[in-house]
Amino acid sequence: MIYRLFTFGQVRVSIKGETIHIERSNKESSGEIPIDAIDSITVRRSWLWHRLTIRLTNGTERSIGGLDEKEANLIRDAALEEAARIRVAAVAEAVKEKEAKPIRDAQLEEAARIRAATVAKAVKKAKALNPHLTELDEEVSEFLSGNRYARHNYSLKLHEAVAPVVRECGGLVRDHLEPEARKALGRLQLLEPVERFEVERRCANDLFVSNKIPEVQAAALEVVTNPLTDEQAEAIATDEDATLVLAGAGTGKTSVIVGKVAYLVRNQGVPPEEILVLAFNRKAAAEIKRRLRGDLSRVHVRTFHSFGLSIVAAVEKAKPDIMRESQLPDTLKDILNELLDDPQESDATAHFIASYHGAYESVFNFHTEKEYRSYIRSVELRTLSGVKVKSFEELEIANFFTMNGIDFCYERPYEVWTQTEEYGQYKPDFFLPDFDIYIEHHALDEYGRPPRGWKGYKERVNFHRGTHRKHSTKLIETYSWQHRKGILLDELSKRLEWEGIGFKRVSRRELVLGLVQQMIDWLARLMAKFLNHVKTKRLSPKELHARARKQGALWRNLGFLEVFEKVWMRYEQRLRDEGKIDFHDMINRSADYIHEGRRETPYRYVLVDEFQDISAGRMNLLQALNRDDTAYFLVGDDWQSINRFAGSDVGLLRNCGDYLGHVQTRTLSKTFRFGDDILGPSSAFVKRNREQTQRTMTSTGVTDDRGITVIFADYFVTGLQRARDDIKALAGSNGHSVLVLGRYNSSRNALNGKRPREEFSTVHSAKGREADYVVVLDLKDGRWGFPSYIQDNSLFDLVLPPVSAGAYPFAE
Repeated sequence: MIYRLFTFGQVRVSIKGETIHIERSNKESSGEIPIDAIDSITVRRSWLWHRLTIRLTNGTERSIGGLDEKEANLIRDAALEEAARIRVAAVAEAVKEKEAKPIRDAQLEEAARIRAATVAKAVKKAKALNPHLTELDEEVSEFLSGNRYARHNYSLKLHEAVAPVVRECGGLVRDHLEPEARKALGRLQLLEPVERFEVERRCANDLFVSNKIPEVQAAALEVVTNPLTDEQAEAIATDEDATLVLAGAGTGKTSVIVGKVAYLVRNQGVPPEEILVLAFNRKAAAEIKRRLRGDLSRVHVRTFHSFGLSIVAAVEKAKPDIMRESQLPDTLKDILNELLDDPQESDATAHFIASYHGAYESVFNFHTEKEYRSYIRSVELRTLSGVKVKSFEELEIANFFTMNGIDFCYERPYEVWTQTEEYGQYKPDFFLPDFDIYIEHHALDEYGRPPRGWKGYKERVNFHRGTHRKHSTKLIETYSWQHRKGILLDELSKRLEWEGIGFKRVSRRELVLGLVQQMIDWLARLMAKFLNHVKTKRLSPKELHARARKQGALWRNLGFLEVFEKVWMRYEQRLRDEGKIDFHDMINRSADYIHEGRRETPYRYVLVDEFQDISAGRMNLLQALNRDDTAYFLVGDDWQSINRFAGSDVGLLRNCGDYLGHVQTRTLSKTFRFGDDILGPSSAFVKRNREQTQRTMTSTGVTDDRGITVIFADYFVTGLQRARDDIKALAGSNGHSVLVLGRYNSSRNALNGKRPREEFSTVHSAKGREADYVVVLDLKDGRWGFPSYIQDNSLFDLVLPPVSAGAYPFAE
C-alpha cells in the first residue's frame, strides 16, 4: 500500500492505497478520488496558490486549490506514479489470466475425472460392503438377542469387527449402499461406542439368564435333592469367560456345581469329557462324583493334585512316586542333621538357631503388656542351656551367663515368702546360686519409665526393690534402654566383675549344638512350611533375598535364607535321587507341560470348588487350561477364607479376572443351614471386616436354629457337659448329631471319651460339615483360643500372600 500525506493550510490531501483522500478543515469539498479513474492531472497557477485539476475517465473534473507549486507537483507525481503501477498490474493480471485459462480448464477436467473415479470406487466398495454389513448386522443382532449367553471375550472380537466397517462407510460409500445395508449400518453405528456395545451385551445376557431359569431347574433335578432356587439357577445359566459364584455358608454350593454339569450336558450339548471339575480335597471330589450318575459320571472330577499327577504321568509316560506332605518335616530334619554333621556346613544352622530363631521385638513396640506377652508366647525363646525365657533381652542375658560359665536359675521363687492379696510369690528373673545374687531385668527407659500402657508395672518394680531392701538380699538391675543402646552386656559384665565374679569362657560350638539338637524339630517344621510357600509361588533365591531386604529384620532374614537354601538344594537332589516329586511339583510341572503344549486338554468348561482357597500355583494351572473357548465356573466365598497359613491367597479370588478373563459375579445369599438367630449375629460379625465383600444373606425362614448360647466355665470338660445337658433338654430322645469344634487338636481331650452321634473336629477341618448342634470350645482370650495368639513366625512374611496395611485384626 502507498501512503502519502500532504498538508497545505486549510487543505489535507493524502494517497492511501489506490485512492486520493481530500479533507478540509471546514469539511467542505471533502471526498475521495479513485486513482484508476483518473484520466489526467494538471497543475495551474492561481493568484496566491496553485490549483490541482484532475480529469476523470468519465469526463468530469475535480479541482483542489490552496496549494503551493512544489507540493501540488508532489501530489501530481505521486498520483501519476500510482496510476501507472495500477495499469501495469492490470496488464500483468490480464496476461496471467489469459495464460492460466488452459491450465484451469485442464484442472477442472482432471477434477471431474477424479470425482468420477472416486464415485466409481465408492460404488464398488459399497457393493462389496452390502452383504458384509448385512451379515455383520445379523451376527451382532443374534449375539445381542438374548438367545445365547454373549461372552465378553467374543464380544471384544465382534466389536473389533464392527468398528472398522462402520468407519469405511462414510461419505460417498454410505450414499451408494443398498437400502437394507444402509439400515444395517445405522444399527451398527449405534453400537460403535464400546460402552454402548457393553450395555447391550449385558442387557441381552440378563434376558438370557432370566429365560433359562426353568430350563436349568429342570435339568438339575437329576442331580440335586431339592429344587434349585432362582438365585442358584441364575448362577448356573451365567456363561461368562469366568463366572464367580460367591456362595455363603449353607447356600448349596455343591448343588450349584453338579447342577451346572447337568445343565451343560443336557441343555447345552457339551460332552461330559469336555468338563473338568477341580476340588481341593478328596472328600469334596467324592461327594461331587456321587451325585453325577449315568453318562454324567464321564465328567472329569479330580483334586488339583490328582489332576496334576495325571498330566505329569501322561507326559513323562510313567507315574512318579510321591513325597507325601506328612513326610516332609522328617525329611528336612534328616537333611538338617546332615548339615550339622558336616563341619563346613554346620555353622550357619547353629548360628541361626542360637542368634535368630526368634525375631526380636522391643517391649516399647507394643501397646500393652498383654500384647507383648502374647507375642512372646508365639516364639520359642530357648536359651543355650535349654531354658525357655520370656523376653529376648532375658535370652541375651541367659546366654551370656552360659557362655561365661556362670550357673543361674531362671524365675526361681524368692527365698522369702512374699505372696500377698495383690501380688503372687515373687520370682526374680535370675538367681546366681554360687554368689547369692539376684538379677532383675526391667522394661524401663533411661528415665525409669515403663512402656506406655503397661499398667501397674512400675509399682511391681518398686515392690521388687522394696523386697530386696527389706530382706537385705543383693540385687543387680539391668534395663531395656541398655539393650537399645547396645551396652546391656557391657554394663552387666562390669557389675559382675565388681562383685568379684570371674568368667570361664565355654566353647560356643559345643553349647550351640546342644541347643540345636533340642530345637531341630522346630526348625524342620519351620523349613517345611516355608518350603511349601516357596514352591507354590515358585520363588527363586534371588526373589527371596530381594524380599528379605525389604521387610523384617535383615540379618535374621539373611541368616535363615542361608540355611534354607542349603536345605532346599539337598531336598531337591534327594527327590531326584529317589525319583520322586512332591505335591507342588505335581501342580507346577503339569502347568508347565500344558503351557508348553506338551499335553493338550479337551476342556471347554473348568469348574472349581472352594475357590477362596486358591493359591498361586493352582491359579497358574488354571491359566494353563485357558483356550479360546474355555469358560471357568468358580464357586467360593471370601467369608470362608481361613487357609492363608497354607498358601491360599483370597486376593486371587477378588482379582481372578486378571488371570482368567472377564468376570461376571453371582451371589448365593439364601442359606439352608441355619435360621436368622444364627445368621444375624454371624453375618454382622463377618461384615465388621470391611475388606470382605459386603453382602446380605437370608435364611429360608423354616429352620429353627435355636440361636446361640454362651456358656461360661473354668474348664472345657465342665462347659461341654453343660452344653450336653442343654442339648439333651432341647432335643429330648430324638436322634440328633453334635459336632464339637476346637481351635487345635489338643482340645479333643475335653470330650472325655467319644459319645454316640458326637464328633470332634478342628475348625479348619470342619469346613462343609453339618450337625444339628455345634459346640465351640476354646472361646477364650489367649494363646490357644479364638483368636489364637500364636502368631506366625515373621519369616513367613517373605512368602505369605500380602496383607493390606489396614487389614482387620485377626481377620481369619
